[in-house]
Parts: sequence; structure tokens; C-alpha cells
Amino acid sequence: MNNNVNGYPTNGGNDPRIPSYPNQPNAQGAQPPVYTQQQPVYQQPPVYQPPNYYAQYAPVVQQGVSGGGYVMQKPDYAVAAENTLGSMNIGLLTVFSILFGWFCARSVWIGQTGIGMTVMGAAFYLIYLPFIMFRQKKKVSLGAALLFLPQIVLLGSFAVWSNPLPKAIGLLLSLAIAMVQTTLIAGCTAGKPFSYELLADACSTFIAYPFMNLVTTFKTVLGLNKDKSAKKGGTGSKIGLGLVLLLLIILFAHADSMFAMWIDRIVKVLNINLWRVLLDVILIMITMLYVMPLVVTLRSGYHKEYEHKDYNRPIDAIIITTVLFAASVVYLVFVAVQFRYLFIGVPKELTYAEYCRRGFGELVFVIVLTTAVIITVCLLTKQNESGRLPAYTKAALLLISACDCVMIVSAARRVVIYVDGYGMTVARFNAAVLILLMAACVVITALKILFEKLKVSAMAGAVLVVVLTGYACFNMDGFIAQYNVNRYLNHPTEKKIDMNYLTYDLSTGAIPALEQLMEEAPDSKVRLHAKYAIAMIADNNDLFVGDEYHIGRWSWDRQRAVDILEAHNITEKTVDEYYRSDRYYYDYDDEDDYEEEDTVSQL
Repeated sequence: MNNNVNGYPTNGGNDPRIPSYPNQPNAQGAQPPVYTQQQPVYQQPPVYQPPNYYAQYAPVVQQGVSGGGYVMQKPDYAVAAENTLGSMNIGLLTVFSILFGWFCARSVWIGQTGIGMTVMGAAFYLIYLPFIMFRQKKKVSLGAALLFLPQIVLLGSFAVWSNPLPKAIGLLLSLAIAMVQTTLIAGCTAGKPFSYELLADACSTFIAYPFMNLVTTFKTVLGLNKDKSAKKGGTGSKIGLGLVLLLLIILFAHADSMFAMWIDRIVKVLNINLWRVLLDVILIMITMLYVMPLVVTLRSGYHKEYEHKDYNRPIDAIIITTVLFAASVVYLVFVAVQFRYLFIGVPKELTYAEYCRRGFGELVFVIVLTTAVIITVCLLTKQNESGRLPAYTKAALLLISACDCVMIVSAARRVVIYVDGYGMTVARFNAAVLILLMAACVVITALKILFEKLKVSAMAGAVLVVVLTGYACFNMDGFIAQYNVNRYLNHPTEKKIDMNYLTYDLSTGAIPALEQLMEEAPDSKVRLHAKYAIAMIADNNDLFVGDEYHIGRWSWDRQRAVDILEAHNITEKTVDEYYRSDRYYYDYDDEDDYEEEDTVSQL
């Protein structure tokens, strides 16, 4: 081993055990390679993380306080509601909500859906629409504006007709339109009219969020919040105090006789019913508990964001087409039988009642089922290279749709034959409306097959609104009574009339037709029973009592019925006379048919 002048050993380029050092030439005089010693890398030990028991809490370090603290992270809808409350005039909203609650107490809460519903609907839009639209800088969408047309017609119909079933349908439809329309106006949705996203947002806005924002809203109303919005809660506190005082006065009036005497004198002077006032107060408070958080939710404009993902189409086109063509064979055989009845007539072995009753429910079920199958196939069947359904799949679907059209015509003919043979009833009228809706569904599905980009939900929603609006605004009871009366008067020796049905199953809309029967019927017994029928309908609908105590149930047809009662001197004594009489039963239908009426009325 050689040593250099500094005393460090060198290998001279021969000994592999001795490394070469920087700037130390080897034996041949060449510069040795640079030797760099790698520092060992030590992996840092993992830091222990305790279980996150406070995932819904956000840590907050307060200045001047050691250790900080935790506060709950508020959801987005709560933050939006608090920001909205800070910019609202809570006192004005409270006053308007009391007024709207009074309208509700005098109409919908007591089950009287006359002109009170018209006033209440108009009050909702006039009172709350400015609150809702205050934060909106954009214009009202076309879909929301078009919904004003059916809403105005529906609200106006309550002041015209008082048919029970159409009024119930109209009330539900009016509420649904108000939900969808105000959700669009408030910007609480990103969905288009009649889309599934819009329906989900409308249900969340009107059902879920008002109850979630209930506590926050009334803390602000009562001035319990310690933020800026608390300065605007004084009016609400005063109103709440006034309601409490009113309740105490009523309770004390029943606890002390002297106090009750003085209160009774004041009440008589002012003509006030204390129990009616107490009931109004309770109903107003119930209404406010829902309406005020709802307005706050609508004004906040909050809506949940949805992720739109493309869905898979798992159904193979060839397989489903084979199944559809096989099912079409059964459809064609059934349709061939229906063609025989449509063009040849009712088979001799069946009566009108048996023919019309038999199979009507099955026809409706088959049409609804095939419509659902067609829509499912259109949405889930694999498409070809051009992004469309194969032509053979469309052909199978159109064939089934054509069979559905024949079944709809068959069902319509059954109802027409039944009505012509036994008269019109509410059930048969509803069957005709149901057939109309099924025909619209078949047409929409056929258009969906031909034009795959067509929005089925938008078309179906528009058709449903139009049909149900027409149904709710139609004087169904008056039409049924008038049809049966004309049918009898035009053919008194051939056609019969069921006076028992007209007496007990129809409302005040049937009274004008019964007045015509009372004046023009050739049989004196029929004229007398028509008078009794008018008296019974008037008694069942409280026409003898009048509407002065419940002005909200007034409607034009009720007033017309009252005028008819006065013109013919029909009073409560007529009802007593009817009960004292033999009450001769006028079922002029065939005896065999009367036993079938209970079953046939299920149509």
C-alpha cells in the first residue's frame, strides 16, 4: 500500500478495497471518480390521529380564549335562511301572515271551498309573491308565467261551482301548481318545467325546508336572535303578546262570573263570538307556523345541486324486440275480438250491462301497463351507432301502440253504450275522463317512439294540467242531472230516470235541471218527486241555513239554487213533508239492471 504526502493511503489504482478520494490522482495520474456518500433516509413515524367524533363540527379558535372551541357547521339551507332573515321586514311579514291565516281559517280550515278559496289563493299571490321576488333580479321564466293561466281558472272556479269531487281535484291541482310555480319564480330549482328535478326541488322546498327553518324563523320573529335581524323582531313580539292577552281574556271570562259579565256586555255590543275568535287564533297560529318559514325558504332561493350522470341502457334491442313481437301476437288476437264487437255490435248472449261491465278494469290495466312498458323500453334499450333505437324495435312498439288505440276505442264504446242504456252517473263520467287521459298517454308514447328526443315528462305534465283543470272547472253534477232529465223528457215512454240517484248523489249544481223536470215532466208523480229532490239537496248542502255565517263557501251555483227555492216556495217544511210521505221510490230502470247498478257504478 502506498501513502501520499498527507499520510492518506492510496491504492495506486490496483487495490479495490481502498476507495478513491476526491482530488487524489491515482497511480496513472487520472482524476478519480467523485465519491458521494448517500445519507440514510429515515421514514417519519406516523402521527397518531384520534377518531374524528366531531366530523360535523368545525374547530373555531376564539381570540383571547385558550384552547378554542367547537361550533356546529351549519347546512347550506340554514345559512341561506339566516341571510334572508337579515334582509327581510319581519314585522310586515308577520302582519301579512296573520291576515293570510285568517283567510285560511275562514275557508280551507273549516272545509268550505267556495269564494273563500278564490280570495285565499289571490291573497297568497298578492301578499307573498312580492316577498319571494324581492331578491330576484332576473325575469320570471316562461313556464312559470304560463302556469298563471290554469291557476287563475282554478281559483275562479271555486266561486262558480260547488261540485264536491271536482272541487277536491281542483284544490289539489291548485296547490301543486302553486308549489311548482313559486319554486320556479324563487329560483329554488335549476330544473325545467315538469322535469323530475323540478318536482324534487318543489317537494323539498314546500315539505322539508320550511320545517327545518322553523326555529330560526320564529327566533327572529320573537327577537331571540342576537344578530342584526333581532332589531326587526319587535313587531312580531308585540303581536304574539297581543294573542296571548286575548287568550287570557277568554280564559278569565270563564273563570270569574263578574269578569265574564262585563266581557259578555262588550261582546254583545261588538257582536263577537269569543269561541269563534279563539278558534281563529289557533288556526292562524297553525298557518303561520308553516307559511312564514316557507316564505323565508322561497326568498332564500336555495336549491340542492344534482349531479347529472349518463345512465346505462342494459336491455338488448334484439332480445326485447323478440319479446315485443311475441306479445303483439296476443294483442292482435285480442284486438280481432274487439273489432267484432265494435263493428258488429253487442253479442246476443250478453246484456248491455254485462258487456260494458265485463273487462273494463282489465282494459284500463292493460293500457296503463303497456304504456309503462313502452316508455321503459325507450329509455333502457341499447341504441345503434347513430344513437337511436333500431327500426325493428320501433316497429314492435308502434304495433303495440296501435293495439292500445283499438282497446281505448273499445272502452269508450262500452261507456257510451252503458250511458245510453242506463243514464249518466258520476262514475261513468269519470270513466270517460279516464279514457281521455289514457288516449293522451298513448299518443304521447307514440310520439316518443317516433321522436326519441321528445321530453315525455313535459308533454305529459302539460296534458295532465289541461285535462284536470277542465275537469275541476266543469259543472259535473249539473251536466249529469241535465243529461238524465233531457234523456227522460225527450223519450218519456222509452227512457227511464233514476230519481233516487238524483236526490242523494248530486250537489246543488243539479237543482236547475230538477227544476226543469218539476215543470215539464208528463207524470205528476215525477214532478212531485223532483220537488222533493230539490228540497233534499238543499237541506244536505245547508241552503236553508244560508251563507251569512260562512261567507267563504258562497258560490254562484249556490246562489242560483237559493233563488230557485224562493221562486217555488221550497222550504224546510218540504223536507218534513217528504219524510212524512210514502217516499215512493222512482227507480225507472229495469229491475234486472238495478241489482247490477252497485257493480256497474264501479266504472
